[in-house]
Amino acid sequence: MIKLKTYTKIFLLASAVLILGCEPTNQESKEEVEVVSLDLSLRDTTTLPSQNFYRYANGTWLDKTEIPADRSAWGSFHELFENNEKVLSFVLEQATKGELYDENSNEIKAANFYASAMDSLAIEQQGTEPLMPMLARIDELVSKDDMEGTLSALQMIGVTPLFNIYVGIDDKQTDRYIMNVTQSGLGLPDRDYYFREDKTGQDIIAGYKAFITKIFVLVGEDSLAAASKAENIYALEAELAANSMTRLERRNPETNYNKITLAELQENSSWLDWNRFFKGIGVNGISEINVNQLDYITKLTDVIGSANLADIKDYLKLRLISSNTGYLSNDFVMTAFNFYSKQLSGQQEMRPRSKRMVNATNGNLGDALSKLYVDEVFPPEAKAKCLEMVNNIKAAMHKRIDGLTWMSDETKKEAHMKLKKLKVKIGYPDEWKDYGSVEITKDNFLQNRWNANAFANSENFGKLGKPIDPNEWHMAASVVNAYYNPPANEIVFPAGILQPPFYNYKADEAVNYGGIGAVIGHEITHGFDDSGRKYNHEGQLKDWWTEEDGAEFERRAEVMVAQYNSFTVQDTLHVNGKLTLGENIADLGGMLIAYDALQMFYDKNGRPDNIDGMTPEQRFFMSQATLWRGKYRPELEQRLLIGDTHSPGKFRVNGPVSSMTAFYDAFGIKEGDALWRSEDERVDIW
Repeated sequence: MIKLKTYTKIFLLASAVLILGCEPTNQESKEEVEVVSLDLSLRDTTTLPSQNFYRYANGTWLDKTEIPADRSAWGSFHELFENNEKVLSFVLEQATKGELYDENSNEIKAANFYASAMDSLAIEQQGTEPLMPMLARIDELVSKDDMEGTLSALQMIGVTPLFNIYVGIDDKQTDRYIMNVTQSGLGLPDRDYYFREDKTGQDIIAGYKAFITKIFVLVGEDSLAAASKAENIYALEAELAANSMTRLERRNPETNYNKITLAELQENSSWLDWNRFFKGIGVNGISEINVNQLDYITKLTDVIGSANLADIKDYLKLRLISSNTGYLSNDFVMTAFNFYSKQLSGQQEMRPRSKRMVNATNGNLGDALSKLYVDEVFPPEAKAKCLEMVNNIKAAMHKRIDGLTWMSDETKKEAHMKLKKLKVKIGYPDEWKDYGSVEITKDNFLQNRWNANAFANSENFGKLGKPIDPNEWHMAASVVNAYYNPPANEIVFPAGILQPPFYNYKADEAVNYGGIGAVIGHEITHGFDDSGRKYNHEGQLKDWWTEEDGAEFERRAEVMVAQYNSFTVQDTLHVNGKLTLGENIADLGGMLIAYDALQMFYDKNGRPDNIDGMTPEQRFFMSQATLWRGKYRPELEQRLLIGDTHSPGKFRVNGPVSSMTAFYDAFGIKEGDALWRSEDERVDIW
């Protein structure tokens, strides 16, 4: 998967990257193929919609589909993501035609990056050589009181041991940017892994220690010494984990807002000369800082104070190497694969290098590919129709707010204002990022990555003291995802997600409103979920609810928490209703307002005939259900239950529809059916 680097709090549609895509439209790249907007052959007609709608919509596919050996999961999203990779491969191929582009152009930068990534012979010959300057810098540390320069250098190249920093909009003063400091630096996927006592958890801890040992052997350590280092590093990380805020706690924006002065930061966390650290990354004159996890940052003084310098240096080396294994020789790549992909996620085989390197190029130089990508897959009429749909769904949300019987007029007024001021970005930015100042060569893959990270960090840190950029995007247009950004009060849909099956501008309205319409509604609803609702129409973290309305929202949200807590995934493993609450609210709200918008469209333009024996309403729900079909290896499924704020696909379908009267009407759900809920059991928020 592509790892996204973002510098502000955003609510994503999926946990990492929604795996969608499209076929190239250029005849040179691929022959035109017919796009099937709704494939009913994948249903299981032996299952009643009233018993398991997810199974009804996807059962034949579930029965016949095997997860490929080079994947830990597979679904319609993954299939389309591979098509998206074909588009990106095609535009990279175009970029290699040097006569078409200036030597310092974005396209040539992308081509050079990809060329360095695909030169596996050079990467093997270089071995650990690209790491040596930074490893030597860490070795040169002579005191725990002199770490600022090394930590600054690591931060600039994208390595974030102990803590991470980024510049984002100030949650309570949204007309300015602020520096943020956050907890960071764990090698396991979540702090909770360090405290698991079950057999699977202990096996993972043992596997992680073996991974650390192998990493140090690869850089020349004796195996016994490497194993000893692994034990000491793990003990240090376990202490960091014990002080870290849980994923659930981090969902509360108030908990993560702790604005203090630089002097107060120095007093609270005296182990580091923070002024020298910030100067080391090129930032001067900081007056205020938001310390997202203040308790964690404060306790670093004791953690560093009690640790041995040798252990700290080894920890820094591990974080440097582990952050870059995919950019080194094959022995590093396989060491990381065997633990992170195979043991933690169940993936059996490595994906082909060409596909991994296309995604590496897209992840590091996204805008360098996006212009060509957009030209290939996103015509102006697709953007125009999508904007029209957004406006219709916003209108439906206004109507739903008016119809809420549990909310006072005072709170409704503020909700309308927030929705009215919601900004919408579709497809691609007005201006493309210029990578002209980034040195990208054909012969140094790791250094290219570090140069790209340094550019991104310098650009991000350089926003301090400047006016807010209302046109800023936190994803490249080629990325397959979408997000809501609370302090900017905006929803953003890159062209990468505006492809079939989410969006086909030539498909019928029921399919599109059930697909991208529900996604649009999902992101809009994030502005009104349990976290997003705490931001007002200006994006400020400021309570705009009456006390009574706030309490009633919480009561209704608890109904949803209880519902999702009851969903079983594996044996005795359940969905975490608290952790997934925001996404569950957005899933249900998105479907509700997209459905209402579809009916408003029909009221204005006329109701269409049935297609393939299905009513428009049934096609709406079928379209939504097919988006979430997927199969997961047990290891990944368990991992997602711990760290993912989204529910499994089955419950992103069956959960929302079980609370929707429109679904009951469309498929004749009645009391006694598995998906039927009494009025008191149905979730009714937006």
